[in-house]
Amino acid sequence: VSQIHVPNAVWWELERRLALIYLGKSHVSSKVHEKVIAELQDEGPESPRLQALRVTAEKSRDAVYAGDFRALGQAMIENTEAQGRLHPDLVSHDAQRVIEIARDFGAVGWKVNGAGGEGGSVTLLCPEQSYVKREMIRAIEAENPHYRHIPIYLSRFGLRIWEQYSAQGRAV
Repeated sequence: VSQIHVPNAVWWELERRLALIYLGKSHVSSKVHEKVIAELQDEGPESPRLQALRVTAEKSRDAVYAGDFRALGQAMIENTEAQGRLHPDLVSHDAQRVIEIARDFGAVGWKVNGAGGEGGSVTLLCPEQSYVKREMIRAIEAENPHYRHIPIYLSRFGLRIWEQYSAQGRAV
């Protein structure tokens, strides 16, 4: 794992065009994952279905470095489709509905976050026009009162944790 260093213009445009949609409930996927694991046991770690997921990470990285948002969107879509090929329940009905609305508004990419299943969230890569992104978010939230847009900001450093210790040396 390493940081991605891109020009500010690419970083800011990516941040402006991303939308995170919470599907209204916590991520629940253990039962589906058990089914997927059982199916993949015979295929092993070199399974073509797993390889399809691995390739999308590289494509995404390369697209971000190139500032190519169309290619990034396509990699996101390929990732979600690869999840669906692992098991149809990994891309839930709610995620599919959000994706349909986003597609209608011209989104260039979408990715079911985490390992899929019920609940959780979907990341959308919106078209260039900010007003279209705002209209799309309104339409998604109007579709289901549980769907919520969560404003996000990209961190150039990833997740960072600060710990504070008491005089006795214990974390507080």
